[in-house]
Amino acid sequence: MIITLRQMQYVVSVAKHGSFSKAADECAADQSTVSQQIKTFEDRMNISIFDRSTLPITLTEKGKEIVAQCQNIIDQVDGMIAPFKRKKPL
Repeated sequence: MIITLRQMQYVVSVAKHGSFSKAADECAADQSTVSQQIKTFEDRMNISIFDRSTLPITLTEKGKEIVAQCQNIIDQVDGMIAPFKRKKPL
């Protein structure tokens, strides 16, 4: 099972906005790409992250756990690469 960092970013963004289209805008992706990648994530995990029957879209109980874990992983990766993004002195 492979879950990508990008899929995690999509999940966190949809959770934040309650909307696939707003998440797509934030992630500079097509709405269909975001939807497809989240569906792939859900299929690989064998869970539903979002309750799509509500507007705005809401998280399932398992989805709340997944979003928190995804955010933690994203934060760790950001922390890992941050020192290397700093500009070197001239």
